[in-house]
Amino acid sequence: MVTFARLVPMPLVAWFFYEGHYWTAIILGTAIGCTDFIDGHLARKHGPTVLGGLMDPIADKVFIAFAYLPFADPRLHFFPDWFFAPAWLIAAMFVRELVVTALRSSYKRRDMSMKTSYLGKVKTWTQMQGIGTMMMLILLADKRTAIIAVLATMAAAPLVAMVVFYAVKKKLWRGALIMSGITGALIPVYLSEGLPLLLVVTLCGIVALTWASGLDYLIGGLRQLRGRGDMDRFDSVRIIGAIALPFLLMAALNAHTASPWFLVTILSLELAVGGLDNLLAHHKAASLASPWALRVLGTSLLIGAGLLLQHRGEASLAEYAVMAAVAVSLIGSAYEFWRGRSYYLDSDKREKRDPMLGAVGDQQSAT
Repeated sequence: MVTFARLVPMPLVAWFFYEGHYWTAIILGTAIGCTDFIDGHLARKHGPTVLGGLMDPIADKVFIAFAYLPFADPRLHFFPDWFFAPAWLIAAMFVRELVVTALRSSYKRRDMSMKTSYLGKVKTWTQMQGIGTMMMLILLADKRTAIIAVLATMAAAPLVAMVVFYAVKKKLWRGALIMSGITGALIPVYLSEGLPLLLVVTLCGIVALTWASGLDYLIGGLRQLRGRGDMDRFDSVRIIGAIALPFLLMAALNAHTASPWFLVTILSLELAVGGLDNLLAHHKAASLASPWALRVLGTSLLIGAGLLLQHRGEASLAEYAVMAAVAVSLIGSAYEFWRGRSYYLDSDKREKRDPMLGAVGDQQSAT
């Protein structure tokens, strides 16, 4: 219930952003991000459910999509003249998310075990905290004292929370040290180089940490797959789609090919289906290569066609091509969730497989 409650208002974060209600977007985004701790606490206290284990990591990734995709939209008047978030950099973040998700399905269908690192959880916190921090810094661009106060508060708050947590639970929350350290490191950058470089360093740092958190999957896992010598079309279509789709979406956003709502819808759907695919691969029920290629590669080709039509001056036809891409992604995603419904809704299977699926959900959140 908590997970679905935070999924529902996520589009409002982007909508407020586009409508110019920036502080409202920051407040709502912060509230949504905080609910991640609530449903995590409930899952640990009462035990995970199959549906909750599936939807929690999906909610995290969909939130990142709605928060970061508008940040690369040149149509927004939110940004000062001296700063613009490069579309390729935002695309790189989502390539990592989709590629690691695709590899997890490949590993699970072969019963390969890839240990998730604590850095995966740090990555999620940093992504959520980072977008809000950058938005606040831009809004306070001409208020040097306020920027220093915000950064200092964000560096100190995790330490205070760590002390309270230790007093109550008698456990050390090491994540607080990492969050405080990352934010604290931004203060000398701002004092010495100013806000423009601080924003660039922050965004590049978020993307770099995102990729670093997936190195185990990208290096160790791929080495194991090559060593086995059994990579097939199942793996290929997932990896190719995971690389091509984010760059095509960001290119379409940068070229004003279609409404950003069409593009963020496609990205959110593919992130959601990727999470489901991990669950189904765990049960040896993942989609075959053909239907996966029909959805992902079909969507990618339609977006590419839209870009080509836009380049030729056929703006209306370009938007229709992207609308067709939305339809393909939506229909294909609905089919995947309908086909796999018994694995996350069937109460009998939940009772038999909850312990294993709870671990699956935890791993998805960490990666």
